[in-house]
Amino acid sequence: MSNAGNTREPEGADREAAGKAEQLVGEADELLTNAFGPGEWPEAEAAKHFLSAGKLDRVLALYGQAMRLDADEPAYPWNLGSAMNRLGLNDLALGFLARAIHLAERRGEAQWSGPDAQLALAEVAIDAGEYDLALTALAHASADDQQNGRDAQIGELLKEVGSERDDPSPQASLASLLEQLPA
Repeated sequence: MSNAGNTREPEGADREAAGKAEQLVGEADELLTNAFGPGEWPEAEAAKHFLSAGKLDRVLALYGQAMRLDADEPAYPWNLGSAMNRLGLNDLALGFLARAIHLAERRGEAQWSGPDAQLALAEVAIDAGEYDLALTALAHASADDQQNGRDAQIGELLKEVGSERDDPSPQASLASLLEQLPA
């Protein structure tokens, strides 16, 4: 997934809010880029310095304001989630990535909600130790893939969940648990 900006062209007053949102995101992205390059995984010391200098609070505040101004834009929570993932804050990343996928599904934007987005969510969920969420994302990726060759990647992530859980069939275990819910 790319770190693209706003994905639609707003109108009227929405255009003004979207412009302000883009400005806020630009400021947040500048803080991130100054700490570590775009798309780079920071060294542990750089991430520690970024967090201890209070820059995370500023980035969260800027993105938070942008997401309030342009609440239907999936790029903002996606980009924030990606940044949190790069900083090793996977629990935070999960919420933002899931929000981006939800917004994109509502708008029919497969770039932000399709199989690749679901696979990215699954990877972050595994890193965060949220294996049921990872399994759900893998199921969505598989259902949405439609012969585009992601089976190997899905299989590898499924094996990783199974290994982490010491369960050779974690999807069957989750399905069994879900079947116990009252109808």
